[in-house]
Amino acid sequence: MLITIAGFIIVLGFLVLVHELGHFLVARAFGIAVEEFGLGFPPKLFSKKSGATVYSINAIPLGGFVKIKGEDGGGDVAADSFGGKSAWQRACVIVAGVSSNVIAGWLLLSILFMAGAPIERTPDIAGRYIHDPSLAVSEVLPGSPADEAGLAAGDTILSADGQSFTDIAPFQEYIAGKSAQSVSLRFRRAKTEQEAALVPRVLDDQNLARAIIGVGLAEVGVVRFPPHKAFVAGTVAARNYLERIAAAFWSIARSLARGRGAGDSLGGPLAIAVATGDALDLGFSHAVIFTAILSFNLAIINILPFPALDGGRLIFLAAEAIRRKPSKQELEAWFHRVGFALLMLLAVVITYRDLARFGGRIWKAVLG
Repeated sequence: MLITIAGFIIVLGFLVLVHELGHFLVARAFGIAVEEFGLGFPPKLFSKKSGATVYSINAIPLGGFVKIKGEDGGGDVAADSFGGKSAWQRACVIVAGVSSNVIAGWLLLSILFMAGAPIERTPDIAGRYIHDPSLAVSEVLPGSPADEAGLAAGDTILSADGQSFTDIAPFQEYIAGKSAQSVSLRFRRAKTEQEAALVPRVLDDQNLARAIIGVGLAEVGVVRFPPHKAFVAGTVAARNYLERIAAAFWSIARSLARGRGAGDSLGGPLAIAVATGDALDLGFSHAVIFTAILSFNLAIINILPFPALDGGRLIFLAAEAIRRKPSKQELEAWFHRVGFALLMLLAVVITYRDLARFGGRIWKAVLG
């Protein structure tokens, strides 16, 4: 439990730091004064002033902030204020946080591809880059021998009756030849090796004449690319993740618009903490991949055109550019306050749902 909490704080703190650092660096590059750079939310634990900026560490480690001079309006158009800069410069400052999260996710994936990343083996990946080939369970059919033996998606098959398999076809052939006979299957779950006895059989609902154990399999391995290939692979992986995440948000938005609800698609800090713990249980590589995916999620959430988010602020800047005159600061500030209140309400609702979903797991972990 303590490892999960520590991992959650480190991952979220890192991603928030990256996001706010993006705003900070671009603001400073354009000569905009930054009044405070804070990690976490108040109450304040520690602060130090350097130049015109106060650097603070705060007690609640679930976020962070950059207080930029003139960002909240008030008619401040001094040369070193946010309001005193052109629309495109202000847009760059706003987009910098989202861009930083995308870059961070891409770098994490690229570095992982250099160090060794778990990946599904495909014909287009040259064999010399693949290490530790194995078979991973991607699905377990309900009521199958594998289900009865306790196998689960994510398990790695190590051997059957002491014989190792790294490719699907030979494994399936071996299992088919053991119809109605006990097979000793050794597999790894997270970091623990386990053994189960199961009896392959023909499943009537699978339209197969041969005996099976009822699992979907993927040929996986650890890929290690040289740097130039790793950055290309990181770019491809980052694009794929961003496309999938954007599609998921679009699907949620359509579902909400049609009054169907979001189901279990939305998760708050509690769900992120649980997912962080699961990723840590699977190992360092999975934790890095999870951090990259979470960074992409934060980027897409922040670019949504909703008041109080970076995307909402861009909408007002776009309106200013089209109308060729700034929006009323009081009106914009009101929209952002309302948006922030709605986001906090949504966070409370999602956290309540997360407690219903994960409360049992958390309570069990606390009790040990």
